Amino acid sequence: MTDSQLQKIKEWFVGYTQTFASTDGCFHPPLQLKMDHSKRVADNAHQLAEDLNWNSSETNRAEALGWLHDVGRFSQFAEFGTFTDATSINHGERGWEVVRQSEILSALEPSEQRVLLAGIRYHNARTEPDHLDEKSLRFLKLIRDADKLDILQFVLASVQKNGFQDLPRMLPHVVLDGPINPELIDEILIHRSCSIEKVRSLADFLLMQLSWVYDLNYSATLKLVSGFSIVDRVRSFFPKNRKVDQIVQEIHSFMEQNLT
Repeated sequence: MTDSQLQKIKEWFVGYTQTFASTDGCFHPPLQLKMDHSKRVADNAHQLAEDLNWNSSETNRAEALGWLHDVGRFSQFAEFGTFTDATSINHGERGWEVVRQSEILSALEPSEQRVLLAGIRYHNARTEPDHLDEKSLRFLKLIRDADKLDILQFVLASVQKNGFQDLPRMLPHVVLDGPINPELIDEILIHRSCSIEKVRSLADFLLMQLSWVYDLNYSATLKLVSGFSIVDRVRSFFPKNRKVDQIVQEIHSFMEQNLT
């Protein structure tokens, strides 16, 4: 992907998302969050691609995927007033449909289109599908890392700023001051992941975030997580709890093993 092709994709993204702005050109706060998130994920994807020594065309492609990965969120919110896929639509599938129908990728080689469309479609899947070609899978793994990295940092910043007061608006089934769900702790300790259905409080949400470390694909991403002290910063929000300490200890061990 050339620099000019990347620029056209960015311009298309801005133009498309602007159709969801109000008459004064401003976005509803949740949509502004998604605008800001898309920019940061694009930056993360670009940085990770450079850290992995990908060439300039691949780095541009990674950045483009960062811009496009959540494009389905805009019509999702406009139609359903929520970002909860379970009660509306799969935003990865919706984004795949939007970009495919827009023909913004038509100037690219078919293989390049396939990579970007797969990344958009499956970036939010529970696991990576096993039918993708090697190139598509490589970019899918990167966008999933770039996405998680930004969400981890955003959640930390939001909790530190105001206790993440916006969380119930984003996930209506979650309350801020509820206790830790013991089923969620046990699921993480057994499976190293947990389902969003078991997340009922901000504490649960933070533990789910920690479990995402196990799903990161590249050591370059783990290095950034380590450098930002994300795990210990999340742990600081919890009172002393033996099982939470066990989760944190196991995550640290996992990171140490995969950073060497």
